[in-house]
Amino acid sequence: MHTPTMTEMLMKVRGQALFAFVRFWSRRWTGAGPSAESQRGRDVMVVEAVHSLSEQSRPTSVNDLARELGLDQSGVSRMVSRAEQQGFVVRRAPGRIGAASVITNTAAGEKLLRQAHAWQDEVLRTLTADWPAEDVETLMTLMERLVRAQNAADGAATLKAH
Repeated sequence: MHTPTMTEMLMKVRGQALFAFVRFWSRRWTGAGPSAESQRGRDVMVVEAVHSLSEQSRPTSVNDLARELGLDQSGVSRMVSRAEQQGFVVRRAPGRIGAASVITNTAAGEKLLRQAHAWQDEVLRTLTADWPAEDVETLMTLMERLVRAQNAADGAATLKAH
């Protein structure tokens, strides 16, 4: 029987802390308030993903969004339909048979995104108000590094699948 080392035990706790952190913030990141939180959060997720993918200068489909969000295509399709009904995105029919619809943000979607980003920045400022500037910089650097590592892992997994 394997007895866990102190490093293994600490990594387990740290891994749990990471996912507790993710769960906590995934339920709070829009600033829309408790009654609108889950729906508005999904709208922001769609608009954020469309914005991110559009920065790569390529058309965005429901399948692209599903990959970006790490969710199933049918769920993302429902999220896009809601965001479309709210006026945050537009889904344009494909130009040819068999092609995917192209999804773009509207002016209202971009406004929603700016509001969500402003709220996110304010939350960070509030939570770190009494932190030394170096600690805030370290936090930001490490979070960016974590995202890059996940993107690299996602890229490697995609390559293996093909």
